[in-house]
Amino acid sequence: MATALVSTGFSYLPDRRAEQADHLSRVLPAVRDIRRGGSAALDLCSVADGTADAYYEHVIQSWDIAAGALIAHEAGAMVLSGPGSPFPHGILAAAPSLAAALVELLAPSTPRRSV
Repeated sequence: MATALVSTGFSYLPDRRAEQADHLSRVLPAVRDIRRGGSAALDLCSVADGTADAYYEHVIQSWDIAAGALIAHEAGAMVLSGPGSPFPHGILAAAPSLAAALVELLAPSTPRRSV
């Protein structure tokens, strides 16, 4: 995980950004670097093509991730999203070798609220 390049996104809402800063404070010391591209779909395609090792976001709309999640999944990434996953309102897409470690790092503070 120490060599992983991880993408994420940030909300425009101040309260949600504070939650995202908490997640980031745990992820950043554990990985090589963080990227914020601004488009969940493109970040997911970066996981698919290997230019990023993972992408996560705790609260995001399904239409922002649907196509990119399918592309990442078809490329072999592990994609966790929706009800019953550790990211019921968000997503984690990662190389299978990183997914479990990232879930452990991120899941404990996953918000449990409706979007």
